[in-house]
Formats: sequence, structure tokens, C-alpha cells
Amino acid sequence: MAVFNLGSKVKIFIVVAFLNIGLIFAGAFIYFKFKGNNKMSSNKLSEAYTSFARGDIRNGFTIIDEVIARFPKTLAVYQARLIKADILIEMHRYEEALRILEEVLNNGKPKIIKPLASSRIIYLYDSKKDYSKAILASSRFIKKYPDHFLTKDIYLNLAEYYLISGSKNDAIRVFNEVAIKFSNTREAEKARNRLNNINKLHRKG
Repeated sequence: MAVFNLGSKVKIFIVVAFLNIGLIFAGAFIYFKFKGNNKMSSNKLSEAYTSFARGDIRNGFTIIDEVIARFPKTLAVYQARLIKADILIEMHRYEEALRILEEVLNNGKPKIIKPLASSRIIYLYDSKKDYSKAILASSRFIKKYPDHFLTKDIYLNLAEYYLISGSKNDAIRVFNEVAIKFSNTREAEKARNRLNNINKLHRKG
């Protein structure tokens, strides 16, 4: 039984890629099993995921910490940290998760791991309902990773954070930016729909 499901909240945050924690792990295992330089470490990550999926959080953490301690120079060690941060966020242990994510963001290898840490920081603030920090983290992500596959969705998240924070004009600006910058995409259609809804509410008001 999967205990942690990232797709059941408000859910402002990220509508692709890792709403479900199982998808995070599955994708990671494929990458590290075939690209990593240590099969044992990737197998350990698979074992940790199995523990978390069964609800055995203590054993999952034990395995994750073992990977971090035993395989410090493998690709898997940073994925292990991301997995640990994911679980800590779902346990509302935000400060511990943030320390891990910031370490990965600063030192993670390969470079593709850093935007995954950065996007999880947004999710962390979303989970805390700290939307001012979610806005800052989203803006930093967009500036630093303009071509990342998550960026379009993070634009949409940013607009929603502005709306929740009472900054309707900023939200409208971001939705318009998505509609123009990413025209003919699913995200642009969503942005246009949200703009139509905002206009309808404005007319009713």
C-alpha cells in the first residue's frame, strides 16, 4: 500500500512528472540502474522504495542513509537524498527536508539533479502554504532553468500562488506570458482557461 501520494493536495504544485511519489522513484531507478556506476546502490534505492511503499518508513530511512554513507561518489547518492526529502516533506518535517534539498541544489551531480531539487523546494513551500516563498522559489526556477521540462508548469503554479496571495494582476501577467510564450501547448490552453475564469469572476463582481 502506497502511503505517500503527492497528488492529493490543493494541488497547486506541478501537474506533471512527480505528483505521485512512485513515479519519482520509478523514473529514478531506470536512470540510475542503467546510467549509474554502481548497480548495488541503485538496487538499494529500489529496496528503499519498496519499504516506503509498504509503509515501513523506518526501514526505508535506514536503507537511504546506508546508500548515502556507503556510496558517496555514486550518482545514486543524490537521488537518495531527494527520496529522503520527499518523505520528510510528506511527514511535515520541512526544515530537515529543506536542508537536504539545499545541499543537493548546491552540490548535486550530475547537473540534471539540481532542477529536481529546486522544484521540490517549491513543493515544500506549497505544502507549508508559504506562498510568498513559493513565489520566490518558482521565480528562481524559471530564471535558472528556462528550458526545463517542468518550467511551463511552474509558470502556471506561480500564477496560482499570486492569485492565492491576492496579487491578481501579477497572476494575469503570468498567465498571459504562458499563453504567449508557450502557445499551442497544453499549458497555454490552461492559462487561457484560467484567464477566462478570472474575467468571468470579475464581471460577476
